[in-house]
Amino acid sequence: MIICPTKSALNKKRIQLTAYMFTLFLLLPTLLFPTVVHSQSKNQLSQLIFDPVSLEQTSDEEINIKNVKGLEKNNLITQLQSTIEIEDDISSLPSQAISNNIQQYSDQLETIEIDSGPFADDLYETLLDLARQYQQLGDHEQAIETFERAEYVSRINHGLFHPEQFSSIEGLIKSYLATGDVVNANEKQRYLIYLSEQYFGPHNLNVLPSIINLAEQNMGAYKQIMESPVMPTISFSTSMGQGMQRSSQPSQRQMAFGSLYQAQQNYFRAIATLLDNEQFFDPLLIKLEYQYLETLLLQSFRSSILMEPDYYFSEKRYSTGSRIRTNLNRRYSSGYKYGNNAFQRLLIYISNNPRADANQLINTLVKHGDWHMLFGRTRSAIEKYSEVYQLLQTLNLQTEELENFFRPAIPVHLPLITAKPNSRDKFGISAEESLEHAGYVDIAFTISRFGRASKFETLGMSETASRAIERRLKRYLRNSPFRPRIKNDGSVTSERVTLRYYFSYAQKSENVAANQVTSS
Repeated sequence: MIICPTKSALNKKRIQLTAYMFTLFLLLPTLLFPTVVHSQSKNQLSQLIFDPVSLEQTSDEEINIKNVKGLEKNNLITQLQSTIEIEDDISSLPSQAISNNIQQYSDQLETIEIDSGPFADDLYETLLDLARQYQQLGDHEQAIETFERAEYVSRINHGLFHPEQFSSIEGLIKSYLATGDVVNANEKQRYLIYLSEQYFGPHNLNVLPSIINLAEQNMGAYKQIMESPVMPTISFSTSMGQGMQRSSQPSQRQMAFGSLYQAQQNYFRAIATLLDNEQFFDPLLIKLEYQYLETLLLQSFRSSILMEPDYYFSEKRYSTGSRIRTNLNRRYSSGYKYGNNAFQRLLIYISNNPRADANQLINTLVKHGDWHMLFGRTRSAIEKYSEVYQLLQTLNLQTEELENFFRPAIPVHLPLITAKPNSRDKFGISAEESLEHAGYVDIAFTISRFGRASKFETLGMSETASRAIERRLKRYLRNSPFRPRIKNDGSVTSERVTLRYYFSYAQKSENVAANQVTSS
């Protein structure tokens, strides 16, 4: 007997086939023409670096297009650098010399094992030296295996919590990071903190380096994920008759905020450790506070960053809620409140430090005003800036000095606490490093009393500048606030500025050098 499919079954199959055809239609351009779908124009724009110079005070003859340094930062307002850097303590050697060293250490290990056994105490240092040679050679798998053996030998001879094994664990962390295994690197870093606390006790200063290293690894993981391109994905429900559905699994960028939260907690833990040990005037304390503030700012803009990782200050209107409601929620958020607490601590450190100077106090007060600006609390920001103005007047500064501070030729573009898109900080390029610029755009715009840029007028541009670059520059200027301009009487005013923005590329490609960007 032949069983014919029912009409409902045929309809279900037809819906399923339609869904698959629709998916193929969406993915076909990506599969056949990846260079068209993911055109390099957007990538080129994201690689742009904008360096401003004043057109009002500088003539064309005085500007060297090949040697314009980063002039965006005020002398008193400099961004703090990373607290901890992974240092390579192994000198560079030729590969043959390293191979010879590896052979010598291997022979030495064999001799020790024959004379004293496989767990001899003398093995530890030799194993460390051998593992570091593997690291120098780039053989991190062998390095990890050797460091693990060294760690085990140390435990056998000195117990579970002896600090001797710290060196082997630090070596493991370095090799895990070199292979991109962030999960195991973080696990080992947490274990190192645990061992330090077990041996030295909680809140001991000897534990501090491990906590800061873990915070740096967390922050590095967040930035690495956020800077990676995201490929679109489509998921289906188990019943194709219901059509396509969004996956309930969190995206990579959503998971990155877990790393950011861990960084925030570890920075605060490091701050608490210094305070518990009464290290109130340690310069490291101020650096940690600013790194903690960066995590608070990024967490506060989480929803916007997920939508637009670079231009998250622009505050578009999305279907999930209005722009006004989002702004109000952020203005009263815990991130804003905790940031204010951090600035209060900073002011206490500096005000009570006999070695602190007026510049440090002014710097902190101005940055506190910037914090209010970033959260849309312009009235509080202006009050803080006015406080700085009154303080500077007590220092008997010349009118010109006050003018340069509150109305610099190059306006201060916020935030300074974290990297802006299309800035040197975004790509780890210092303000002092010279760049070979590809062209420029001359532009005039108005900075309002609330720090927003508007009323743009393009005055001219080099032949190498395209309309897409011009649009990108305007978006860059509109995205985040400027520090408001303050007149000599201390009042805030709107002001029109005229600047030349030189542009260069952070990572030059053949297409960047040969072709101009035609679309944004």
